[in-house]
Amino acid sequence: MIERYVVGTENPSERQLFWWNMAGSAVYALASMVLTYMTIRMVGALEGGIFAIGLTLAQMFVYIAYYEMRNFQVTDPKAAYSFADYHGVKILNCLIMIGVCALYCFIKKYDAYKFLVVMLVCLYRMLDGYADVFEADFHNSGRLDLAGKSMCFRTVLSVAVYFILLFFTRSLLWAMCGAVISGLLGIYVYNILVMGCVGHIAVGWDIKKMTGIWRECFPLFLGMFLWTYLLSASRMAVDDVMTSDYQSYYQVLFLPVSVINLFAGFVIRPSMVQLADYHADGEHKLFWKKIGGILGLIMLFTLVCMAGAYVCGIPVLNVLAGCDLSEFRMLFVFLIFAGGINAAAYLLYSVLLIFRSGASVLAGYVTASVLAFLISVRMVRKFALWGAGASYLISISVLAVIFVVCIVVLEKRR
Repeated sequence: MIERYVVGTENPSERQLFWWNMAGSAVYALASMVLTYMTIRMVGALEGGIFAIGLTLAQMFVYIAYYEMRNFQVTDPKAAYSFADYHGVKILNCLIMIGVCALYCFIKKYDAYKFLVVMLVCLYRMLDGYADVFEADFHNSGRLDLAGKSMCFRTVLSVAVYFILLFFTRSLLWAMCGAVISGLLGIYVYNILVMGCVGHIAVGWDIKKMTGIWRECFPLFLGMFLWTYLLSASRMAVDDVMTSDYQSYYQVLFLPVSVINLFAGFVIRPSMVQLADYHADGEHKLFWKKIGGILGLIMLFTLVCMAGAYVCGIPVLNVLAGCDLSEFRMLFVFLIFAGGINAAAYLLYSVLLIFRSGASVLAGYVTASVLAFLISVRMVRKFALWGAGASYLISISVLAVIFVVCIVVLEKRR
């Protein structure tokens, strides 16, 4: 049944690959918005704020589980490491992620209820990080459709169970327990069983190879972890300085920014292999023409989103979250613009990834993250939510500028 209804044909069309990848990415990205908005509406701004900061932390810490191995594996034609090697590293990284999350909650001195909610949300997102090792193998084998199906169906299943339990129990704890259990079921059906049809499941504990993966992916991991910190720093500053209800308001305003990242991912991810081939074959004019086209699409989409945010964004958010955000109309437009800058920075990051310039990625993210750490809390204390948005724009703009400088330098050397 799995082979017939999930795996399907051995040679899916380009259209199937594209649409399933888009469906999976869209459902995965939009799930965070749906979870946040509906949770705030169902349990109120205060408890919704606790869930919101849990989701913010989970989205940052899950990159410990991801470790940026997927892009490294997909863009490595020599296949220096096997699935078993990646699988072993993935299991250990997931355990490390949960330990780091618990340590953070302990340092912040969260009360027992907030601690449990945050830990369950992190455990829920950890499952996505674990499933990524299977989805990366699907992608590398030319079955990007299977990766999209996994993301789509697993997310729909767990989100549905979460809201059913939240509706009947009005308890974040019970709802998150249900989401975690259904997430495990989703991994079993859409990753483990599917992998059994198209490949071979194994876990490797070769220390030399595992060390090699950790070493080679570390600059990319650290860069992406710091990137998520840049996305999270302003929200974490709001959690430190303001009350949980303001955390809810800012999260509601901030989450639509991810739509631009989602769009950028739709365009960039399917193009990565082709761009890597252009670079390897010395087709530099085609490479930069493709990059320019993607950047133009991101800019156009950002302008459309800004217009939509100004005209109808706040009324829609008011309905979705059940709270009055009318005073934050211009802040919402401002955050959408910042999201466009962030999407452009992600495209530049992809270029540096293809160039295999981990040092440039690391230099950019370290500099921008240090800046965000220094200014976020100060700006929130002085300008409240506007300070949070401004600190985000400043730090992500600095990142984009550094990436541009690094790319220009590398091109001149070439």
